[in-house]
Amino acid sequence: MPHDFVIPEQVLSTAIALVTDDLALAATVNRDYEDSFGGGRGTVVNVRVPATLKARRRKMTQDGTPIVVDTVTEETIPVTMTEHVYSATDISDLQLRMDVTDFTRQVTVPQVRGMVEDLENLVAETMQELPESVGIAFDPAAPNKTFNAARKTLRDLGVSPNGMYAAVGTDVYRQLLDARVLSDASQAGTTSALRNATVGALSGFTVVENNRIDEDEIIWYSRDAFTLAIRAPYPPDGAAFAASTSNGGFAMTWIKDYDSSILKNRSVFQTYAGAQAMQIKRLAKDGTTSKVVPALRVKTSTVPA
Repeated sequence: MPHDFVIPEQVLSTAIALVTDDLALAATVNRDYEDSFGGGRGTVVNVRVPATLKARRRKMTQDGTPIVVDTVTEETIPVTMTEHVYSATDISDLQLRMDVTDFTRQVTVPQVRGMVEDLENLVAETMQELPESVGIAFDPAAPNKTFNAARKTLRDLGVSPNGMYAAVGTDVYRQLLDARVLSDASQAGTTSALRNATVGALSGFTVVENNRIDEDEIIWYSRDAFTLAIRAPYPPDGAAFAASTSNGGFAMTWIKDYDSSILKNRSVFQTYAGAQAMQIKRLAKDGTTSKVVPALRVKTSTVPA
C-alpha cells in the first residue's frame, strides 16, 4: 500500500516535543520577551533595564527639613531577531513508498535536531562574545575555589543567588569530576532539557556541561545575563500545508509542499531567533550606578593555576 505523507498536526506536535527536550543551554537564559516581537512591532524589542534608586537617610532630629527627591530614569537594551533558522529537505515519491517507513524518525527527527543544534550554537556564540574575565585563576586540584571566587564576583554585582549557572567545556567538566567537587543536581532546572543534561551543583551554580563552547571554557552567568527570543514565521499562502505552533517556550512553522519541477515532496521547518547579552544596573554604596553584564567567562588554559 502507498504511504501517507504524514499527519501534519502530529508532525508539528512531535517536532515541538523534540525541541523542548533538547534545548539545554537555551533553557537556562531569559525567554520573557518573545511575545514583544512581531505583530507590527518589528524585529527589535527594547527591553527595560529596571531603574535603581538609593534610599536616603536623615536624623530624626531633622524633622521638618526638606527631603531629597530623586528621579526615576528607565533605560532600555535593544534585542534584535537576526537569524532565520530552518531545515528543508526533498523527498521523492519513490522514497516515501520504498524507503520511508517512519516519517517522524527518518525525516522529522533529523530536521528538528539540526535546528536545535543551531539554536544552541546561537546561545553559545552569544555567551562567547563576552571578553575574558581577569583575576579568576583556575586550580584543577581545587576548582571549588575558582567557583567560589566567581560566585563572589557575581554577588558583588548584585546578582541574585537564585538561578545562577555555569556552562563548562568537556575538559573542565572532566576536571570537576576528577576533583569530586560536584554535588547531585539531578533535579536542577524546571525543564526536561536541564533534567536530561549532564549537570551538577557547585558553589551555588547549576553546572551544565556543553560541547559547543571550548573544552577549557567556563561561563558563569545568571538567567537574566542573556535573552533568547524565538518566534514562528507566518504560514505562507499557497503551500499544500503550512501551520505554526508554540509550546514549552518554543515556536516553529512547518511547511509541506510539492515541487512539480523535480517531482518531490518538500518538508521545511523554520523559526526566527535572536540572542543578546543583557546588562543590569549596579548600585554602589555611594549611590552611583554602572551597567554590567552579570556574567563571567574564562579559559582555564590561559589563566595561571
